[in-house]
Amino acid sequence: MADNLLCDLCGLKIGAQVWTLRLPTQEIRFCCEGCKGIYQMLNNFDGTEPPPVSGATSSEGEK
Repeated sequence: MADNLLCDLCGLKIGAQVWTLRLPTQEIRFCCEGCKGIYQMLNNFDGTEPPPVSGATSSEGEK
């Protein structure tokens, strides 16, 4: 399934469980919840993920 995917933080192969973080311009994939958490911490995410790109339910917010 995810045999050829690599973690966007540490570069290890991603196993059966893929942890993802959806940003407005891309989807970032991680091998574990730890890598996802470290990425969020380093990039000052507050724990809530931005809405997926395909979701057209945005209201005026960020300026």
